[in-house]
Amino acid sequence: MEEALIARMLATAGITDLVGQRVTPKRRTQGGDLPAVVLHRIDGGPDYPIHGGASGLIESRVQVDCWAESWLSAATVARAVMAALSGATFTQDGVRFDAIFVVAQRDDTDDENGTPLFRFSLDLMVHHATA
Repeated sequence: MEEALIARMLATAGITDLVGQRVTPKRRTQGGDLPAVVLHRIDGGPDYPIHGGASGLIESRVQVDCWAESWLSAATVARAVMAALSGATFTQDGVRFDAIFVVAQRDDTDDENGTPLFRFSLDLMVHHATA
């Protein structure tokens, strides 16, 4: 699922116009070019509708961290990610995405070798299955 979500983001001009090909799982290269996007699957499991068995969908919480050298740049990348994914339904690389919802947003700062970095994080609830 993560690879398909990254592929979708890399196929979206609104995102790649801002970050190029810098959309990666788990880690950003320390000292690497910015802005960049990093995805983390926080948790996930089968979706169970009320009073029914498993629906066949997996519900995953994915944290999307948008890193940049300024708060505005990080927020701009996060807005592009939201525009591309919030409420989206699509199939990508054999994975069917039935629904993606932004359930939380937050911003933070960090230092890298004495240089301030800004992060805008999105938590997505991703409902997906094998296509």
